[in-house]
Amino acid sequence: MAGEPLLKTERVRKVYDPQEIEPRWYAYWEANNFFRAEIRPDRTPFVIMMPPPNVTGRLHMGHALQDTIQDALTRIRRMQGYEALWLPGIDHAGIATQNVVERELREKEGKTRHDLGREAFLQRVWQWKEEYGDIILQQKRRLGDSCDWSRTRFTMDEGFTRAVQEAFIRLYNEGLIYRGDYLVNWCPVDQTALSDEEVDNVEQDGHLWYIRYPLVDGSGYITIATTRPETMLGDTAVAVHPEDERYRHLIGKKVRLPLIGREIPIIADEHVKRDFGAGALKITPGHDKNDFEIGQRHGLPIINIMNPDGTINENGGPYAGLDRFEARKRIVEDLRAQGLLEKVEPYRHTVPISSRSKAIIEPMLSRQWFVRMKPLAEPAIEAVRRGEIRFYPERWANEYFRWMENIRDWCISRQIWWGHRIPVWYYTDENGQIDESKGFVVSIEQPEPGMVQDEDVLDTWFSSWLWPFATLGWPDQTPDLEYFYPTTVLVSGYDILFFWIARMIMAGIHFTGKIPFRDVFITGMVKDKYGRWMSKSLGNGIDPLEMIDQYGADAVRYSLTVLCTQGQDIKLDPSKFEMGRNFANKIWNAFNVFGQFMETDDEGRPLRDYRRQRRFEELSLVERWMVTRLNQTIATVNEAIDRYRLNEALLTIYDLFWGDYCDWYLELIKPPRGQAMDDETIALAVELYEKMIQLLHPFMPFITEALWWRLRPRGEREACIVSRWPEQNPDEIDETALVRFGRIQEMISGIRNVRSTYGVPPGREIRALINVPEAEAEEVAHLEAHRDYFARLARVSELTVGVGLERPKASATVVVGRYEVYVPLADVIDLEQERARLEKEIAQKERFLESVRKKLQNPQFLEKAPAEVVARERQKEQDARAELERLQANLAALS
Repeated sequence: MAGEPLLKTERVRKVYDPQEIEPRWYAYWEANNFFRAEIRPDRTPFVIMMPPPNVTGRLHMGHALQDTIQDALTRIRRMQGYEALWLPGIDHAGIATQNVVERELREKEGKTRHDLGREAFLQRVWQWKEEYGDIILQQKRRLGDSCDWSRTRFTMDEGFTRAVQEAFIRLYNEGLIYRGDYLVNWCPVDQTALSDEEVDNVEQDGHLWYIRYPLVDGSGYITIATTRPETMLGDTAVAVHPEDERYRHLIGKKVRLPLIGREIPIIADEHVKRDFGAGALKITPGHDKNDFEIGQRHGLPIINIMNPDGTINENGGPYAGLDRFEARKRIVEDLRAQGLLEKVEPYRHTVPISSRSKAIIEPMLSRQWFVRMKPLAEPAIEAVRRGEIRFYPERWANEYFRWMENIRDWCISRQIWWGHRIPVWYYTDENGQIDESKGFVVSIEQPEPGMVQDEDVLDTWFSSWLWPFATLGWPDQTPDLEYFYPTTVLVSGYDILFFWIARMIMAGIHFTGKIPFRDVFITGMVKDKYGRWMSKSLGNGIDPLEMIDQYGADAVRYSLTVLCTQGQDIKLDPSKFEMGRNFANKIWNAFNVFGQFMETDDEGRPLRDYRRQRRFEELSLVERWMVTRLNQTIATVNEAIDRYRLNEALLTIYDLFWGDYCDWYLELIKPPRGQAMDDETIALAVELYEKMIQLLHPFMPFITEALWWRLRPRGEREACIVSRWPEQNPDEIDETALVRFGRIQEMISGIRNVRSTYGVPPGREIRALINVPEAEAEEVAHLEAHRDYFARLARVSELTVGVGLERPKASATVVVGRYEVYVPLADVIDLEQERARLEKEIAQKERFLESVRKKLQNPQFLEKAPAEVVARERQKEQDARAELERLQANLAALS
């Protein structure tokens, strides 16, 4: 499938139409397998593993940002000659996917998963996955992702499942996976355990209830303070600090648990904070992690008072069956009625919330599977300390160390059905029930007839942490694993630094003996224009597909890249994409400046290959300057890319294209109306444009590919996507041309500013004089030789250049270094009218400045006004003074 036929409808369009162009060029790339990566020993691999989006996902702005960055890096390295692999995939997303299918089942059939049974329900989930699971991957194509789609992986495909099972078995055999009864983060909505990283600690306004616990001997009571009165149903002790004089005499005595009547001891423990509440702490080992540890130290019994759905169980006595928060209300009412509620205070405290369901987490005792993390964390910490893995920006390494050095064991079992079933098998008794006394066997297959597999599945992140190497065939030592691993860079948001990035580093080193990636580029998060997280509840989300429909994928990619300042969040408003669209139109229209003079067929395809014949030294000043600027830009762009400062790289190209190439170079090489452009001028314009198109291609691939085919006749597969990245030519850098043309630029800009300041009509020609310093007299001839630049860009019809020129009367002056440019105004504008206008404006500005100064000299204003208001007034004074000085200088110039 050749590229040239795709030009048929492009020639007649004066404005770039992304909706007409983008689908056809993406089809061309895919049809020609330009995204495919192969094992080529003569090439250095460059590898990015796409963070696998959830199978339930739809493309959002976070995906669009990170995919744009990953795709740009992939396209750059592909053009630089690397064997570039960007491997895509999707994550099974255990809890999220199960919830989606359960909701659909409930709404359409009024059933639960339990009504169907495990096998039938999982069949439904697989059906849902086949129908909807890869929608997001199709959406990513709209953005221009150049992934090797033939390598797409799913975290529950056959090979990945084998990798997950192998990882579990290895860790268990090494003593790094264990099973135990521990307090876990329990979500009553999803009814599963969650790891610490799946819990958000949110500050909320609540209450502190002070409750009196009567002493069994009748001598009084001890008061405790709690934020969760309902958990008192599971209290097994009251603790005080051993050095607290208020309670030392009570240590060893017993209290009667209010409402329940159970006798519990008063113990001493240094964990108790004497300044919290009344200084005494109720101990509920079954529902508080700190209490659990105290209970372990003192051998306290553990009482679970809650069912998996958050209701009170049979241990809650008269409150059994109530929801935990309803039980709280009833308990408080009963305590008040019995005179045991001493007081209630408002209290702001931290509440654990499930990241997914937003339900308040309940610490609950549960038998779960855990990974011992410290032995895995130590080598992963050292890999970053030694610089084997580098973070961009560097500050994220400190966050990584902070978490890794305080890491806790990871609860990896989940009480759901969709996911990787834990490869553990239990013996059963004659009734088919699990017989714990016989132990268990860790195995992929059923070890013996009659054994049953663990009901739980593994945390979704347990499969995801294997992503960089399991996608390449691990645990087998495949050629892909040998060639493409370790990968090159991981691009991700900071929100999953602990969930995923740190765990991948641990898993990669432990299972392969190698780091999983060399660089970690942490992007900011996309927020709304006010800096708020985008959410359905706020209604402030921006759909990237809608933006692509409105502005085009190139515009979306451009704007997101420019806004992606390293280490900063993005405040995004839909209007931001207009800058991308405007630049795309500029790129498209710039071609027509020289393209209209090229020889083409009736369908707009180029018939000639314009090649520069002149040596660099033979080029005109503006041409040498433009070639030099291009070579400088290539070096600057490469340096920015290597530091993952893609926004700086793109802005540098933007400045070159729009500022240097369009505003100066093209304006100076355009022939007069009615005349043709000569072949040598066309050849250099094409060469420069072509290289800038290549520099822009990774960021704006569609428009650049479309224009690429309009520059020269090309073979069927000579696409921009696989063209050679431009290289700097040190032999074509002219520092003198930079200085000389740069000086002329400043002079022309100054003259334009004079025209604007004094209202000289755009079509009116003017005179100008350039006074050259005596020490640089040799520049006179050079400036005279380029008087046509002043004529074209500043409409200077008469230019006088010399040493020691006198400033004409009634003229404006432009100072450029030690050079002075005089612009006589007497014959150009009505001097009297202009003086009157300036005098009137000066008078108005003086009155305004005086009013601001009076306010700033008022002591009451300075004392009572907010600091920011005073600062604004001072800025007004400064701005007004500067403007007044400029107006007075302009008036003086007319004298």
